[in-house]
Amino acid sequence: MDITAADAAQLKVLDILERVKSVFASKGFDGASMQDLAQAAQMSVGNFYRYFPSKNAIITALVERDLQDIEATFEMVKTSDDPRAIFIACLRERIENLPIEDAALWTEIQSASFRLPEIAQLKRNMEETVRRYIVATLVRIHGSQSPAEMARYETQAHFMMLMIHGFAQRKYCTRDYTDDAATAALGRMVLDTIDKTLLAPVADPNA
Repeated sequence: MDITAADAAQLKVLDILERVKSVFASKGFDGASMQDLAQAAQMSVGNFYRYFPSKNAIITALVERDLQDIEATFEMVKTSDDPRAIFIACLRERIENLPIEDAALWTEIQSASFRLPEIAQLKRNMEETVRRYIVATLVRIHGSQSPAEMARYETQAHFMMLMIHGFAQRKYCTRDYTDDAATAALGRMVLDTIDKTLLAPVADPNA
């Protein structure tokens, strides 16, 4: 299959994004210079600027790339005959195989969002999108869309995101003094809490 110029450019962008993650992970958002990022991408600084004029542009592209992956995941959940099982399987894959660079990157984005309004807005938009997907998944799992249930789903979505974000940040921040077994046990606890508490069928109070 022939690759168009647009496809080739998109593949190049994705390759750059994958290469620069390690720089943000090791040097932080503020510590990473455009020269550092260009070097990681194996490009001249001038050529690198043709793709990304700023670090904010890189973070925006990383968020958009992750949102595309998230959208594909939730589409798979939505169309499944067993959305609860597929959702848990996707969460398990995310938690058990979370690369340390990804955990570091999102920790850095969280930190940068406290100082930079553009990053803060980007982070809010992403979290709002993910929250909507989770709420839609809970509707798909439980079926009910009553006002009381929708309010409960909103709270559960926020709690799920809090646990997963917390796990990712802990994995990165304690990587030098916490062994893999302890991290894995914490990941299992997060999954069990989501599966057995937040996704479990709600008892009928009138039953």
